[in-house]
Amino acid sequence: MNALFKTLQIDAEGTETLCPSHHTPMIEIAGHRLCKLCAKETVHHSHATYENELQQRLLQQKINNSGLNKRYMDCGFKNFLIEGPAQENAVKQCQNFAQQIICKHNPNLLMIGTPGTGKTHLSAATIRNILHNSAQSARYVTSAEIAQKMMDTWSDSSKSEKELIHHFSSFDLLVIDEYGLHDRHEKRLEMVHKVLYSRYDQMKSTLLISNFTLQTMQQDLGVRLWSRLHENNLIVVPCYGEDKRISK
Repeated sequence: MNALFKTLQIDAEGTETLCPSHHTPMIEIAGHRLCKLCAKETVHHSHATYENELQQRLLQQKINNSGLNKRYMDCGFKNFLIEGPAQENAVKQCQNFAQQIICKHNPNLLMIGTPGTGKTHLSAATIRNILHNSAQSARYVTSAEIAQKMMDTWSDSSKSEKELIHHFSSFDLLVIDEYGLHDRHEKRLEMVHKVLYSRYDQMKSTLLISNFTLQTMQQDLGVRLWSRLHENNLIVVPCYGEDKRISK
């Protein structure tokens, strides 16, 4: 931009024509009349447009790398169907949870309820909200995926269980979906619990999603983990109702 105005100063000829926008004398370059202030504003606008487009591309890249499936990529709080007080409360609780993480607090959230009540949608909306409004990191994964990836290290010397635990503990928010579904084998459940313990030690927030009841969830996690999840405030969001997938 400085080079542009140096060129304008050297080669430009003043005119008596006033810029209709700024009411300052225009200059003439190679037979074309222009206003210095208009030219400067155009450059600034171009830079702002470029910066905005760059930020949007970076945001989309973060969302693409968040682990969310294609079905949930565009899920937000605004397009979540609220049909009553329970859904409205769930949205508010998740929005509050996201805001706390954006402010660099580290609460945990437990979303429990029947299938098809929007739990994964709300978790995706939480991830998108955090990525859009902060530099905090967020990742979506299923309980079965954690267990399988860690068990794969037993036959792959290039990876270690310790490295994977560190990986899953590095995100400011980790959403673990389908807890209690495909992790029923004792060893698989142990792998998931190791990640939860590590995230507690690293003071990182976890969002757990399950079809379990609150009582069953408490029993399955065990006394020690249940206590640790409460230490920095455990938000419990019940999601019960008609299966939206079937009733569409």
